[in-house]
Order: sequence, then C-alpha cells, then structure tokens
Amino acid sequence: MRFPKLTAFIFILALASCDKNPSDREKSYSKTGVAVTASQSIPALPTAGSGTLDIEFTPVAKILNYKITWSNLTDSVLALRINGPSPAGYNSINTSFTGANPTYATTTPHLVVQEFTAATSTNQTKSLYGKNGSFSGSLFIDGVKVKEEMLMEGLYYFTIHTKTTIPAPATPPTSLAYRWIGELRAQIIIK
Repeated sequence: MRFPKLTAFIFILALASCDKNPSDREKSYSKTGVAVTASQSIPALPTAGSGTLDIEFTPVAKILNYKITWSNLTDSVLALRINGPSPAGYNSINTSFTGANPTYATTTPHLVVQEFTAATSTNQTKSLYGKNGSFSGSLFIDGVKVKEEMLMEGLYYFTIHTKTTIPAPATPPTSLAYRWIGELRAQIIIK
C-alpha cells in the first residue's frame, strides 16, 4: 500500500507550493509623474502646455490603468489617444493616413490603439475637455492589438490633440499639426 503515502506526499507538496498571500503572485508596475510635454511630440510644437501621467500595469489582469493631467494648452482638447508601437522620438505611422479630409478633427497619422474624442459627423471640432484637465482610463492588453512585451519595452505613447490651427500661410498638414500630431506626448514607460 504505497499509494496512501504517495498521495499524502503529493498533498503536502501541493500545500507547501501555494502562496499564502495571493498578491505575491501579482507583480504590479507603476510610475507616477511621467512628463507629458510638447518636446516629445514629433515634430515638437510651440506651447506652454505640460502635464503628467500616472500609470499602473498588472500583468496577471492584463490591464493598464492611467491618469493623464494637463494644463496651459493652446486650446481645448479634441482627442486623447494611446498610439503605437513606436519608441520615444518616433511616431507610429498609419499607412492608410492620407490627410484627405484636412478639417476632420480626429484625423491622425499615428497608429491608434485607444481613442477618446467628442467630434461627431456634424461637429468636427467639438471639444472633449478644456485647456486644463485630467482623464483616467484603462487599456486592456489583449495580446493582439496591444501586446504586453511592447508595453514593457515602452513602445506605446499618449498624445493630447487640441483645436489649435496655425493661420495662413500654413496649409495642411502644418496648419493642423496640433490636431493631427498632438500638442503633448508622453511615452508609456512601465519599468
């Protein structure tokens, strides 16, 4: 009768390998006060605007929670976006972007993985937020559109797009740089 002893041994081994505290299995990454600046936008745009980004990522849950805060923008916010993949200093390029409708407020050359905008088919420049504000949200790291390894490598970034237009003689895309490129940018750095 070796089976009862073997069963007891396996049971004791299983108990010993269990975490007493489930949170030990869930490592969480967080950063607060990540700079949101115009100098990170490509190209950098002249603005006194700035902000901060607080992020938390829990790999087990596959959720990125964030809060982005901004102040002193040139105009009200038309769109908030998470874009990528692309490292700091580069834009992710949406190859289908043509700029064919230069007045459309939500047009962007970035590859967008999450977007918040108030623009509608009848009001292309409807504001989402004012020149000063904050926004909190979550992004599901699905492994298809948004990949955990790319998130951990810092290949996603936030952009804040504003209503500002650059007057003539500037023409699209230059006149709509604040709308299309984003007035402010912050790379999402987890580690």
